[in-house]
Parts: sequence; structure tokens; C-alpha cells
Amino acid sequence: MRAPLDPEEASRLLIEGYGRMAGAYDANVAPYHAPIARRLLELGRIGAEERVLDIGCGTGIAALEAAATVDERGSVLGIDLAAPAVRLAVEKAAAMDLRQLRFDVMDSRAMRLPADSVDLVVSCFGHPLVGRDRCFEEVRRVLGPRGRFVLSTWDATKSPGVPFREILERRRPRILAPDVARLIEARKVIASTDEGRATQSGDGWIRFLRNAGFSAVQAIEEIHPAVFRSPDAFLDYSFAWDDNERELRHMTPEGREALRQEFRERVAERMGKEGLVVDWRLRYFVVGR
Repeated sequence: MRAPLDPEEASRLLIEGYGRMAGAYDANVAPYHAPIARRLLELGRIGAEERVLDIGCGTGIAALEAAATVDERGSVLGIDLAAPAVRLAVEKAAAMDLRQLRFDVMDSRAMRLPADSVDLVVSCFGHPLVGRDRCFEEVRRVLGPRGRFVLSTWDATKSPGVPFREILERRRPRILAPDVARLIEARKVIASTDEGRATQSGDGWIRFLRNAGFSAVQAIEEIHPAVFRSPDAFLDYSFAWDDNERELRHMTPEGREALRQEFRERVAERMGKEGLVVDWRLRYFVVGR
């Protein structure tokens, strides 16, 4: 029998999963998260000459958006611990000849960057799952005197209103494959920590930020309508996450098709002219040093 996961092990397991799914994530998630990244940069009042840091950059969603604004006088650095995602981001930046943009495999809780070396830090859902206090202290250290920090999080208290999770859990086999069981355990471990519980609320995030030394913290709640051209496009988005994809892969072909068909039927009445609209409830935190 395996020993129970501790939070650091659980975090590492989930990071490995993000790396494994980097290609699928970039194809099926990035297009829907790009508008959120643009909103982050708008709230951060990004300037053309600024030094921008994207923590938890993944395949480069926010960093690429920032590079479209920053000119040769500025710079953009994206960091992440999921090495395959970083490699994909590097390839994309090279193909676009974005010389002011670079990426590195780096832990946002222990950044290899000088103090006061960044003007704007952004995180599009890229904050660490464990050790956010250390991450935010590091963000404050690297920010210059007029630096800003803007991050987006899901509002975990609000449901998006689509039955994907319910259907997946109900159709889950009674006996799970070991890798699936381990990932489900990892998410439960992360959610059950004091830190995980604190970040279920906006007040919890604000406490983390103020404890790191930030005095000016503004919380903004917004609804972001994500439009999926079809129910299957939403499922492709959902199965770009490692734990979901593994569950789907371990189902029988008949089980996979039954899941897709049930989801199509359950959301049929929500379909509009543009497709399936899912209201994502988000929290943005705009932070001054």
C-alpha cells in the first residue's frame, strides 16, 4: 500500500500532469483563457517599456499577450515548473520571433531574480497550489517600488452551471486505475489543507496577500462568458486536464461515448446561436507594492 500523499507530493503530481497535457492544454484551453489574460493585463495597466513577469505561465497564454504590448524597451519572462509546457511556450515564442519574450523553468516560491527587477507580475490561474505565502513574498521582493501584481482565480463557491463534473463522477468505475486514484487523492489533499480551504474565499486570498506585505489589495468579481462552439468543444476543454483525461482513457469505448452523449443531451437547452455559453465566475486581485 502506498503512503498517503503530503501536500508537496500532491502538488508535484499535479504539475507533472499539467506538463503531460501541455499540447492538449494549448490547443483546447488556451483559446478560452486568452481573454482572461488580456483582462489581467488591462487591470495591471501594462506599459510598452515595462518588465513583465508571468508566474505559472504554462504554455505562455498571458506572457504572449503581454509580448504583444511590450516593445523592445521592455521585456516579458514566463516561469513555470511544468517543463514540457515551458518548452512548448519557448517554441511558440521562437516561431513568432518575439525577442523580448523568454521562458524559464522556475519555482515562483524561490525565484532566481534580483530584487526590484520587475514592474508588473501577472498570474492567470498560475499561482502555486502549495506555498502561496512564499510565492507572494517573492513577488513583493522582485517588484519595483511602483510595481503591480494582478492574479486571477476561480470563484470556487460558484458553480459554472454545466453538469460535467456530476456526470464524470457518476460514471466513474467503482474500482479506479491506480494513476487515476492517485490524482483524485492529490486534489483532495490540496483542497483539505488550511491553505486550500483559505483560498475558497476572497477574504482568504486577501489575507495571504496582506501577510506577504502588500497593503493595497483590490478584489474584483466578474462573470466571464466562455463560448464553446459545441458540447464536444467543452468536453475537449475539460479533458485537457490530466486527471479528467486519465479518467476518460480508463473508461470503455462505450462508456466514453455514453458520457459524451449524456452531456450533449443535458446541455441541449443551453445551446444558443453561438454555441454553449458557460458563465465562469472569476476573482481578480489587483495588488500594489
